[in-house]
Amino acid sequence: MSASKTDVSRAISSEDGEDVASVPYCYLDENEVFQEPLDLYRPGHLHPVIIKDIVRPDSVSSASRHKDAPRGYRILHKLGAGGEATVWLAQELDNLNRAVSLKIYSAQYCSAAEREARVLKTCMASPDTPGSHNIISLLDDFTISGPNGTHKVHVTEVVTPLLSCNIPDSWKREVVRDLARGLAHVHRRGFVHGDIHISNVGCAMPSPFYERDIGVTMRMLFLYDVTMVIPCDPAEDSSSLPAYLLSPCCLSVAYERHGGSKARQAANLYDFGNARRVGEEYSTDDVRWRCPPPEAAFAYYGCSGLDVLPTTAGDVWALGVLIFGLFTGESILNGTTLRCLADQAKLDGTIPPAWREYWDTDASLRDQSDQVTPENADAEWSRRRDRFIQKNPNIEVAEVDLLISLLRWMLKADPDARPTADEVLAHPWFAYGSQSGC
Repeated sequence: MSASKTDVSRAISSEDGEDVASVPYCYLDENEVFQEPLDLYRPGHLHPVIIKDIVRPDSVSSASRHKDAPRGYRILHKLGAGGEATVWLAQELDNLNRAVSLKIYSAQYCSAAEREARVLKTCMASPDTPGSHNIISLLDDFTISGPNGTHKVHVTEVVTPLLSCNIPDSWKREVVRDLARGLAHVHRRGFVHGDIHISNVGCAMPSPFYERDIGVTMRMLFLYDVTMVIPCDPAEDSSSLPAYLLSPCCLSVAYERHGGSKARQAANLYDFGNARRVGEEYSTDDVRWRCPPPEAAFAYYGCSGLDVLPTTAGDVWALGVLIFGLFTGESILNGTTLRCLADQAKLDGTIPPAWREYWDTDASLRDQSDQVTPENADAEWSRRRDRFIQKNPNIEVAEVDLLISLLRWMLKADPDARPTADEVLAHPWFAYGSQSGC
């Protein structure tokens, strides 16, 4: 771990810098690549979970659940983790062959869980609307109590992260269509996703995953990479700590062996913890940007750290970034420093009017003004077009040209100049090579 190991305990600070707890120094360090930091397991934060745990709703949430809701769920493996939540592969106690994804929120992020539940329930209320099947389904939600506080739990279908799926060139356009449909549905229902990036989208598991005995899947996911949590001082052990930290399973193995690459699976949006209502102007919660749009970066640098809420235009920009990465494996922009404003303006070929006053007062930006021209932007996109063709040799050049035109529209620096999600879906790129949409 990055903290000093000269003392038995390591001080842990809250976001405002106040020391709130200490985590014992342990004999073994977590795997920093695949396992969450141990210091996230303390009062007010993550709930400790181990394999075979039975997760049941508390008495308060039980009263409001549907009468046919499962009694509870048994933890089988880990799907992922972060500071906001841990996500687990689980089985229903009332139907042991029914596999689900169980997301246990940190006690600190109850409001994020409530936002996600509100969006998903609203989107599920119109199941026959185009795009509704491209949003992860909320199957159950309740609360549990543990040594670190009260935690919201969301139960959904299992989704394989897009990064783990082997997506042939010929399927990429349909994957994008699915995601654009899902996003358009979210926007029509009056919400902004607020955190679209490559790690928050995925593919539905193939039908054999649900049809076969769950033991078949478990034999595919037989490896458990654990780091035992053993404090050097036994007196510093605590119920707040898990018995071990576990790396996520390789779900893509089950996806492939159940036939995920033999037939295209629907792509879905998930992780709505950053979602807001369209037009929402105030929030007591911080916005957690993984991929901040240009207007958010400008608000931070040009408006003295102003925090702006997610918008539908920001969602479209983020989807454009995701599409670029899907086809090239590269980032459209690098870094989150002031330089990203200059890079965005160069890519667009114009300086947005809202930026001009700040741009002219900052020497590092002002000195690059002569590089922000439509001609330079055309040249940069020409270079990127060549990369598209190189990375996707099975896609026709004419189709690449249409995709580049769509991306240049979606990635406009000025949010008012971007298309809506519905306008994205109507772009000629989606109809290339066929007379009818998919």
